[in-house]
Amino acid sequence: MLKLLPHLKIAHKLLLTELVMTLSMFLVFIVFAFGSHYHNLRTHMIRDILVQTQVVATSIGPAVMFGEVNSLTKTLEPLTDNQNIRSITIFNQQQQAIQQLYPQHPQSTAVWQWLYPFFKDLEVETPIVVNEKTVGTLQATIKQAQIVDVLIGFAWSNAIAVLAAALVGCLIIWRLNRNIVNPIHALQSFVSNITRNHHYDQRISIRSQDEIGMLGHDINNMLESIRQRDAQLQTELEHRKVIEEKLQFLAHYDKNTQLLNRHAFEEAITRRITASSNGPANVYLLLLDLDRFKIVNDSFGHNTGDKLLLQVAHRLRGNLAQKDAIFRLGGDEFAILLDAAGRQTIEQVCKRIIQTISAQFIVDDHEINIGVSIGIAQLRAGFDSKTEVMKNADVALYQAKDAGRNTYRFYSEMDEANTSELRNLREALHFALQNQELELYYQPIIHTQLLKTIGFEALLRWRHPTRGLLSPDQFIHLAEGSGLIISIGAWVIHQSLKQLAMWQEMFDQDLFMNVNISSRQIDDDSLSDTIRHALDFYHISPRTLNLEITESMVMRNIDSAKQILYSLKQLGIGIAIDDFGIGHSSMNYLKQLPVDILKIDKQFTAGIPHDKVDIAIVDALVALAVSLNLKVVAEGVESAIQFEYLQYKLCHHVQGYLFSAALSASQTTTFMADFPESIPAVFRKIASAEN
Repeated sequence: MLKLLPHLKIAHKLLLTELVMTLSMFLVFIVFAFGSHYHNLRTHMIRDILVQTQVVATSIGPAVMFGEVNSLTKTLEPLTDNQNIRSITIFNQQQQAIQQLYPQHPQSTAVWQWLYPFFKDLEVETPIVVNEKTVGTLQATIKQAQIVDVLIGFAWSNAIAVLAAALVGCLIIWRLNRNIVNPIHALQSFVSNITRNHHYDQRISIRSQDEIGMLGHDINNMLESIRQRDAQLQTELEHRKVIEEKLQFLAHYDKNTQLLNRHAFEEAITRRITASSNGPANVYLLLLDLDRFKIVNDSFGHNTGDKLLLQVAHRLRGNLAQKDAIFRLGGDEFAILLDAAGRQTIEQVCKRIIQTISAQFIVDDHEINIGVSIGIAQLRAGFDSKTEVMKNADVALYQAKDAGRNTYRFYSEMDEANTSELRNLREALHFALQNQELELYYQPIIHTQLLKTIGFEALLRWRHPTRGLLSPDQFIHLAEGSGLIISIGAWVIHQSLKQLAMWQEMFDQDLFMNVNISSRQIDDDSLSDTIRHALDFYHISPRTLNLEITESMVMRNIDSAKQILYSLKQLGIGIAIDDFGIGHSSMNYLKQLPVDILKIDKQFTAGIPHDKVDIAIVDALVALAVSLNLKVVAEGVESAIQFEYLQYKLCHHVQGYLFSAALSASQTTTFMADFPESIPAVFRKIASAEN
């Protein structure tokens, strides 16, 4: 039965519990009532029989004392008529039975007579006293059949009463249980409805303050918590959906330019390579790298650089069809995947891109000019990964940069071999400075009127472990492209001024040093500090240091050049325009710049005295310098007639193989110590006379 309890409803459990309790109470009551009634019946019966036996014992006392047994029978008849007495025994004074009677009574026909044996006979003894002397004992054996009959009748009447009470109790309990069970049923139905329909806005009505009412109140509180939690979860889910959409966007798009990113590029190129392996496909990868973008970041800040990249992205999109995929791989590097019939179409696209990107940008009121180098590789059948395609495009891009930037190149295996060699050279350059492989050579600068050495141009050389002595045009572009030019340039400034300090002390305090400065150094904020520190450290007068910059460096951004050159002039140093005449500078701009020296390129001096055009150009440049009160240095002087012509035209200084090639520091010291023997014989007398 206990095993069935968990499967019963609460109403049935309550009813069963209350019935069990009620019946248990009735059972206890009946047991107590039966016991009490049985005790009373037995007590009354024994008392009645004792009264009878006492009367009889008083009557038979003389007969027992004198042994008249026959006279006892009649006297004992009242006892034998008693239905409850089974036997009568009279004992004499010696406790010997002198008379025994067994009254004969009708046999009971009751169905419960099987209960009689469970009620054992009782024995009562009454002393027989004569003259206050006990002469014997009257013993009566009492049977309890009559008591059983009475108890059975009592049981029937009580059973009927208990049954009636149980029925009435069930009705009362059922009515009472409705007040308990019905609210529970209502709660159960309400909760089931909530669970089934998930309508957490519903609330249960509270009609009592008992435990059920408290339970309903707690359920309402729980539903309110669930509603609030659902609302919060809904808000969080919407927020998470927005975040997931942003993450999905960021996973495939660049946040700044809104172009597809590197991850999307790798997926796209993998798909294209897989497609190309199934058959011929005219798909080209264009790898783009912005020229001089680092200068923009360094000069105007990364915020301006980001805005510039956004404008670049707009221009790229404007030059391509909507179906063409444009990717920003990172930094200033972009990629484009194009379907094209052949190289001619790709060339047209590249020319449009270069022309568009080369046009001036206006960012934060700054006029910015950059360029773009493009490397092109075709996706051909047989490429087994994106690595080979990227490598080929990167090789082509490297060739485009090496060709002077702002151009494009298609990949070829020959270019790859050359590029590999250049890359090895660039990697070795990273260790050249720390391995002390860099050297400075010095070319003397000769005063045309005094015929003496008045200064030097410091020229960088790289003594490569396997390739020998390399000139700047073989590795400077690598240093500029990798950013090493900043540290190398600082080393050149310190080393050349250190050597100048030694020569000034040995020969002449007015000796000066010309140092070439690259465009990357000009744009570097630390250049002024580097120069100032070197001048102070070696105790060099600023007037004996000239910085040589090329005409193209000035003209790429005249406003920026003016600002930088004037800040350098505040150090007290001189500014020289190198290779003047081969660029496209404006004479109007030239007078606005703080320039002290013009250096005439050797391609013009080489034509003296036979090429009339070169002579006219040299004459014009010297006249221009004189009119602007600038000093003039002619480079590439290799013959006496060239020197004499420049001397006649009042060109102030010359340098070239006529007097000396670029020399190492020790060779230059020897050259200075041997002067005038170190200069050509035709000029020695003049030099001796001047000295």
